[in-house]
Amino acid sequence: MANRTVVDASTVKGTNPQFLIEKIIRQRIYDSKFWKEQCFALSAELLVDKGMDLRYIGGIYAGNIKPTPFLCLILKMLQLQPERDIVMEFIKQDDFKYIRALGALYLRMVFPSVDIYNYLEPLYNDFRKLRVMNNMGRFELMHMDEFVDLLLREDRVLDIQMPRLQKRDALEETGLLELYKSALDEDLDKISEDESEEDTKERKKERPSLISRKRSRSRDRFRDRDDRRKERERSRERRRSKSRDRDDRKDRDDRRGREEKRDSRRDRDDRRERDDRKDRDDRKDRDDRKDRGDRKEHDSKKDRDRGDRSKKDTLEREIDEANAQRAKLGLAPLQR
Repeated sequence: MANRTVVDASTVKGTNPQFLIEKIIRQRIYDSKFWKEQCFALSAELLVDKGMDLRYIGGIYAGNIKPTPFLCLILKMLQLQPERDIVMEFIKQDDFKYIRALGALYLRMVFPSVDIYNYLEPLYNDFRKLRVMNNMGRFELMHMDEFVDLLLREDRVLDIQMPRLQKRDALEETGLLELYKSALDEDLDKISEDESEEDTKERKKERPSLISRKRSRSRDRFRDRDDRRKERERSRERRRSKSRDRDDRKDRDDRRGREEKRDSRRDRDDRRERDDRKDRDDRKDRDDRKDRGDRKEHDSKKDRDRGDRSKKDTLEREIDEANAQRAKLGLAPLQR
């Protein structure tokens, strides 16, 4: 119940006023200690006292998205939706600058575009300093006119997405706004008048003749013509140099691409030749091994045949010698 918008509140931009702040930031504000302790049962009158205690402005900070008291009070104003006169009193505060900043931000979020320009543009004359806490939790300095300029120009201020603001030019064309008049216009007009008076005095002192003015004007015309011609020539030369550089780069890239293709083709041919040579060498080694094996087998066969013949001859010779001895003894010969 404490986080709900008041019953008699009207919609802003077609939605609940609290929904102007993103849901995740709104939930972090509901869970913050400042909201639970300081903003509970807070009314529009007591909100002024809390604004007087503010010492800086800011949105969210730290990695876990902690809201500042300024952001909590903005959400409380959206929840309470104070009357227009109370918001105007916030804007008119000259003694408490943070209350003015609070009212300016609320006015930018809720009010129509014409009222935003009418009530915020006069604050450009407020040059008081504001302490601002950034997202890292460190303090920075900002002037009130810079803060108002952020509200009128930026789409996101203090981590809050600002509603769409109509362009001032469109409102001026429709007659809803008058032309913007800066406080510096009078000073600028005075400065321009003083400069014009000084220029007229210097011209009167010089008093150039008509012929000299014509000559100087013609001289300036020729000088301008020469300068324009030289500038055209320089620009033409720059374009030529750029085109030459572009063509040179293209030629270098094409040459590099052809060389890379040629090198890759040469490497591929070398690899193929090495593979063919290796295959030939392997085939030749296999044939040599086979020839050596066949020759060795043939030699071993010849050696076996030679041994068999020698053994047979030895056996025949022994049998012949034995038969000769048996013949001397009168015995019968041995059979073969």
